[in-house]
Amino acid sequence: MSIALLLLADRLRRAVPQRNDAPADYEQLAQDAVAQLSQDAPIITSAAIQVQAGTASYALPADFLSVIHLDGLSLNGGVIVADNGLIPMPDGWRETHYVEGATLRLDPVPAYTGARTLRYAARHVALGGVYTRLSENGARIALLYAQYLALTEQANAVAPDGWSYKIGDESVDKRGVAAAIQTQAYAALKAYEAAVKPLKGYGSQYRANQWTGVEV
Repeated sequence: MSIALLLLADRLRRAVPQRNDAPADYEQLAQDAVAQLSQDAPIITSAAIQVQAGTASYALPADFLSVIHLDGLSLNGGVIVADNGLIPMPDGWRETHYVEGATLRLDPVPAYTGARTLRYAARHVALGGVYTRLSENGARIALLYAQYLALTEQANAVAPDGWSYKIGDESVDKRGVAAAIQTQAYAALKAYEAAVKPLKGYGSQYRANQWTGVEV
């Protein structure tokens, strides 16, 4: 289950041939489309966070989008059971986590050491030019959004060239070209929205049942 970025770009090029030098970069549009798919139907996965006493900030995974859940601590009677022993905590103690760019910060600074599981929504990342977790179905859906982006770029490119003339019985009208291409773009967007809609619920379902998930 993997799809090469070059393959996606080639499929897009064949689906939307270049017009007036647009689109200019098929690979970039393919990347943007996969990024949109990641936002709309992210991968649900997990990673271990090795918490160290005295260290508040930890690097997030490269494919991180958003936190679903950070597994709680083993707290019994106001005492944390950790790798570095039993850590008594003051009354009313509560830990909060913050996402700051590519970093997860715990507040207050941990006094305990131990592994915690971060369950999170992840994006598709191309490794060596290959999306290793993107299925053929996911590629098909992303390509619909890529077509929308490509057609919109074409419509914008030809919009300034709208003109018409009539000489005797001969007439030419170019004013509707941009509008026609934009209509195609809108149709591609609606097809994408219809295809991705059934996948959008998985994130909320996962919050209800942390052992389910989806990859597209």
